[in-house]
Amino acid sequence: MDETVAALSRIRRFVGSMKPDVPALDDALPELRRLLAAAGVPYRLVGGVAVVHHGYVRATEDIDVLVPADALEALDAACEAHGFERATARRLRHRSTGVSVDLLVAGDAIPRGEDVYPDPTTLDVSETAPDVVGLTGLARLKLMGRRHQDDADLVALLQRLDEGEYLGLEAATPPHLRGRLLTLREDALEELRFATD
Repeated sequence: MDETVAALSRIRRFVGSMKPDVPALDDALPELRRLLAAAGVPYRLVGGVAVVHHGYVRATEDIDVLVPADALEALDAACEAHGFERATARRLRHRSTGVSVDLLVAGDAIPRGEDVYPDPTTLDVSETAPDVVGLTGLARLKLMGRRHQDDADLVALLQRLDEGEYLGLEAATPPHLRGRLLTLREDALEELRFATD
């Protein structure tokens, strides 16, 4: 079992004691990976699963996957054989677990943001899981998303970085997003100060 699936399994066991109907992302993720491989679709796992992978342990209800604009037809052709079905134009459902998979399609407008989703192959990858977006790409997507959850995720992830790691992340962040990144870094440092007082 890979580290991301193992972390999702631990989260489900913990949250399941309070909320028995928590989605079984740890069961659906390996099946999704097989589907994407069979369809020959380049992708990056993003969203809450990527946040968990990068060390911020939090519950998430679905799997977000960034795919190129031409991926939908190939996915539709392979869905049935891999236990998935189309729920909406941009969402799959894993039949045996009911887990939703949100397809974030390159070129589509990011809700609440002013940007579009990038092609998955243009984003860095995690050193330990080549199908999970790297921290630089994850930070970029979270900054572009502009949701409160995105900001909270980034604050938690930024708390884990030392100054050198942060400066590397900042340097790799597109210039128009750096101001927001700096604000969230300041929030992260302030929360760390409160935690140690």
